[in-house]
Amino acid sequence: MIPSLIRGYDRSWAVGTVACTALFATGISLWSVMVSDRLPAELATHWNEQNIAGGFEPLFGINLLLSLTAIVLCALVCGLAIARRGASALLARVGVGLGVFFSLGVNAMHLTLIASQRDAPDPARVTMNPALMIPTVGLAALAGLLAFIFYRPQPAA
Repeated sequence: MIPSLIRGYDRSWAVGTVACTALFATGISLWSVMVSDRLPAELATHWNEQNIAGGFEPLFGINLLLSLTAIVLCALVCGLAIARRGASALLARVGVGLGVFFSLGVNAMHLTLIASQRDAPDPARVTMNPALMIPTVGLAALAGLLAFIFYRPQPAA
């Protein structure tokens, strides 16, 4: 039912946002595999309030989980926003902007998680690098804002 609600221009936006998210997620995963010899066997994935690592995952699991999360999040949020564009054009634009921001934000976290642990001798002592996280999340926010600005929903057929 949803594919029949998304036609032409709006379908291009739906496919484009998911394709861009998938491209970034795939690029980050491929890059992480290329630098895997510089990463610990298991990477830190969770930290407590004292910034001490307490959860660990292998690289394959991190790549799979975060890539799929970004892609599915983008498909759900952007797809539903575009499908519901007839109810409110403004809400559709906000939904597309948020979908882009959230999905690229997951990609930003994925990139920061991998980059922060390169050449780390002990993953238990690794912390997330705010010098990398702030600009990458900032770029995700900028992309979401641009998606909000440039997406102009067409009336539902």
